[in-house]
Amino acid sequence: MTAQPSRKAMSQRASRAGGNRLTIDDWIDGGLDLLASEGVMAIRIPRLCQELGVTKGSFYWHFDDIGQLMEAMADRWSSVQAEVVRAVGEIDSLPIGDRLERMAMLLIDEQRLAVELTVREWARDDEQVDAAIQALDRRVFEVVCNALSEIGFDESEARVRAGALVYAGIGFIHGRRSLPTPTTAELRAVFDVLTRRT
Repeated sequence: MTAQPSRKAMSQRASRAGGNRLTIDDWIDGGLDLLASEGVMAIRIPRLCQELGVTKGSFYWHFDDIGQLMEAMADRWSSVQAEVVRAVGEIDSLPIGDRLERMAMLLIDEQRLAVELTVREWARDDEQVDAAIQALDRRVFEVVCNALSEIGFDESEARVRAGALVYAGIGFIHGRRSLPTPTTAELRAVFDVLTRRT
């Protein structure tokens, strides 16, 4: 996922814009940044206005209510994640192991993971976000499964191994606060085990 702007950057942007000329994208970026740093409960109009240095009038110029902003945030998150997955799936020139490893390296991006975790928590209470999460998880599984099929695993083996890799990735997202971050070598070792044909 592309890096979200820091609160300092958003404040500077608001100042440059005269304090009340934020775009829809500025509000969405601000919402995602706040989501990543403080969680879904922080997404409130007064809190966002405080972070962005603007009045509520600026918010209502673009959105009818906070729900509309959160829908826009969900759409942005989903489209960015879909682009990441699509880009990984299209790296046909790389060896399969490198292609899978490239996906795994996304698990080390701390800022991306912070957003990923809070969005998954948000999905428990939001059907649209939940649908986006499910669609993206299915796409990741498909990309990994196809790569394993290219290596030479039959359909059943590819599905089992893809499941192990994808579940490991989702587990890492939820366990990253209490478990050590794997090194590149450790990630490569996991892929070697799950992609090696006997």
